[in-house]
Amino acid sequence: MNLDNILAENLNNNNERLDKKILFSNKLKQNKSLLVSARYISDRSPQVYNVNQFLFQDIFTERANNIKQFSNNKMQYAGIEAHFFEKKKNGDLLEIKIGNQLRNDQLITRFQLLKNDTSLAFPINFQNKLNYSVNNAFVSLRYILKLGNFKLRTQTEMHHIINHIVDDGIKKTQAPVFFVPKLGVDWSVTKKNKITSDYSYNTTNPGVLDIYSGYIQTNFRTFSKGISDFNQLNSSSFSLNYIYGNLGEKFFASTSLIYINNNDFLSTNAIVLPDYTLSEKIIIKDRKFLNISSNVDYYLKQIKSNLKFSVAHNSINFKNIVNNSELREVQNFITEYGFEIRSGFKGFLNYHFGSKWSQNKVKSNSEKYFINSMSFVDLSLKLNKNANIQLQCERYFFGSESNKTNAYYFLDLETRYVVKNNKVNLFLSANNLFNTHSFTNFSINDISISRTEFRLQPRYLLIKIEYRF
Repeated sequence: MNLDNILAENLNNNNERLDKKILFSNKLKQNKSLLVSARYISDRSPQVYNVNQFLFQDIFTERANNIKQFSNNKMQYAGIEAHFFEKKKNGDLLEIKIGNQLRNDQLITRFQLLKNDTSLAFPINFQNKLNYSVNNAFVSLRYILKLGNFKLRTQTEMHHIINHIVDDGIKKTQAPVFFVPKLGVDWSVTKKNKITSDYSYNTTNPGVLDIYSGYIQTNFRTFSKGISDFNQLNSSSFSLNYIYGNLGEKFFASTSLIYINNNDFLSTNAIVLPDYTLSEKIIIKDRKFLNISSNVDYYLKQIKSNLKFSVAHNSINFKNIVNNSELREVQNFITEYGFEIRSGFKGFLNYHFGSKWSQNKVKSNSEKYFINSMSFVDLSLKLNKNANIQLQCERYFFGSESNKTNAYYFLDLETRYVVKNNKVNLFLSANNLFNTHSFTNFSINDISISRTEFRLQPRYLLIKIEYRF
């Protein structure tokens, strides 16, 4: 094997973070209280990224043979909030919140082309020097009204945002005011039947990673950049939940529906070629997301075991641009379903086994599809009061779009022996007993199929002694 042809990435980082929070609470009266909180965060994330090969001859004219990118994202946050709570005699609850948050981000990136260790160029459109500050002054009014078996939850937030950007010496300022209304209903039909529903209209302010104007290298073949301007994005969301029973009872079931409509959202305009991808964020109208899920728990008294079923379906529709095409619609569907059963015997043996399947389909100009599954069996054996054995067996199955399949088996065992109660324990662990050497999975999106392989540690035994004093 020629090692000179192997592409190698190297990432060095040295993150620093300081996070301090102060809380003050005061019970003003029997039914009134005040909570004040203040928080300060300082975060610094410098990185140096190197790739030992040069794949961008179509973009740059320099005769480079490797690249390097330095990036540093500094963030400072300071915020203070005051909450006032009042519980009425009839059970109603009033909450008033007022506060101010100030966040400042500094994003610096330097991308350079090199020949061996000699710097050739710093391409103009691949550098960033951005200072972005956001001051958010807000007030929120929330009221919960009890009407027999109903609870009506209302909330209104008002935000006054001051956005300020200095991008490579060019200054921009924006000061929008917007409202975020929320409405919810809780209905206790009976003691075991409950229905909840929520609606909200949201406005999202852009973050620093949405608005930078120069390209940033995000992996060995991909560059991306933001929208270079202020834009508040609007969306509405609706949820509906039904619950039968209570946790801990013999039978418990829940079903939920979540629907989100993004009036506008950040999508991408991408140039996708075999050697590289250039991606730029753009604002597109109308994205829809739907999630439906259901869970059932049932206790089987005859075998003293708990049986659980789950099913979920997610679908998302959005649009983007690829290789200077017209807007194209992308549909992504994910369906997951599974079961598990867990015993609760008092004897020497207990079990826990189950299986889960996941189907993923992406439709755009073409259709991509694959299915993954995972099955497991866990056994717990209590030999006597001093010794027990835990056995874990797992099977992973991956099916790619080309119908090539991969199945992987894992078996781990751990024994525990109590030499002296609450003092000395002896453990023997055996891992990867099937001696599986690698693990490969697949992922898909509207423009690519990715195959990732993980190297695994071979079969090994471990003896451990635990001593308490």
